[in-house]
Amino acid sequence: MDGNLTRKIDGWLGLVICAVLFVHSRLRARLGSRRQPSMYATTPPERCRAPFVPARVLCIKTYGLGNIAMILPVLGALRRNFPGVEIDFLTLEENEKLLEHSGLVERVIPLTMSNPLRVAGSLLRGLAAVRRGRYDLVLDFEQFIKLSTIFAYLSGARERIGFNTDGQRRGWLFTTRVVYNDADHMSRTFMRLLQPLGVDTRKLPVAFEHPAEATARVDDLLQCGGVEKTDFPLVAVHVGSGPNYYRVPLKRWPTEYFARLCDELVARHGARIVFTGKGEDEASLVRETLAQMQRAASVINACDALSIVDLLVLLDRCNLTVSNDTSIVHLAAAIHTPVVAFFGPTNPEQYGPGNAHDLVIYKDLYCGPCLTNYNLKVSYCADPICIRSISVEEVLAKIEARYLDAQGEQAAAAKHPDADPRRRLEVLEGSVS
Repeated sequence: MDGNLTRKIDGWLGLVICAVLFVHSRLRARLGSRRQPSMYATTPPERCRAPFVPARVLCIKTYGLGNIAMILPVLGALRRNFPGVEIDFLTLEENEKLLEHSGLVERVIPLTMSNPLRVAGSLLRGLAAVRRGRYDLVLDFEQFIKLSTIFAYLSGARERIGFNTDGQRRGWLFTTRVVYNDADHMSRTFMRLLQPLGVDTRKLPVAFEHPAEATARVDDLLQCGGVEKTDFPLVAVHVGSGPNYYRVPLKRWPTEYFARLCDELVARHGARIVFTGKGEDEASLVRETLAQMQRAASVINACDALSIVDLLVLLDRCNLTVSNDTSIVHLAAAIHTPVVAFFGPTNPEQYGPGNAHDLVIYKDLYCGPCLTNYNLKVSYCADPICIRSISVEEVLAKIEARYLDAQGEQAAAAKHPDADPRRRLEVLEGSVS
């Protein structure tokens, strides 16, 4: 379903529904139900409030596999602070496997937005599942979408915590309204939703246990492509940027630049390249990139060949991930594989990979960032010079300076067949001056 259309429907119809439900909440309060804060009130901490210990929690975040990856540490903190808590997650069906693989949720309630004919049925089934859940706490991780606010209210949960984003008029139905901060990294912003609970909000890494069958599939893929375990560097490259909702793809580094960068990495450093992606749009971009390469024989095309679990295994095997600003940046960061990420219309201080060994390439022009959660990530830019002005030469120089030192110490460490992946990362990070 067209993303711009869904945002318009959510923005206008969602606003009307939120207003009606707010009136409903105020009427219920007069009949003895819990008092709902006034429409524009803040909800400062209640100093005399008794500690709230949730038993059943519903988390909501529809769009964005990368956002889900950044939310996983929040789920870990929730479990750490409330042992025995049951966590369900309402999200789009394409995010289901990552949540299940994390082991942090009991159940995923999937929604579909892919087919307009299926949307209504999916929403009704999702709402019925939410009502059956009898949750006592809802954490709404959406930044501007009003649909999640509606689901949170209709869940009947005693506590509903979510972002009161400026200009979006979506916080009316929350019992506790958290100010959305567009200046902080999203991983920390997501963690802010736990602060009203008065708990430890330290961000700890999420441990993924890779199934043996997924590891075997990735091993077969690499072996069929002629990649040995001692080959260095093994580089995952993602030329897509998720669905494009604009006149031109604002977040995509040109495919001819990717082709030249991959050729140089192969020629100078003997790199083995694995292209990742999903769907016909990204498959087309991979084919376009391969057609422009001189050394395509050193490339494995894994587009549409990997499940989300397989992709995590592959990223864990790789020495480096090179990608546009999209979900794979956060997946690689979650398992601490070094990331080289190209940012243009989005602020990398908010959406960058976030680890010390990562490399973000961003021009920081006066016209950006033009995609924010305050404007529903809508831009009318027709010439994304922010992303197109990043040259192959500067990217290659920065990659070589940070990850591929001339003395080969990193290569020796990474080529050792028994090298621990975490030790590999320490070597890479330790070489940076």
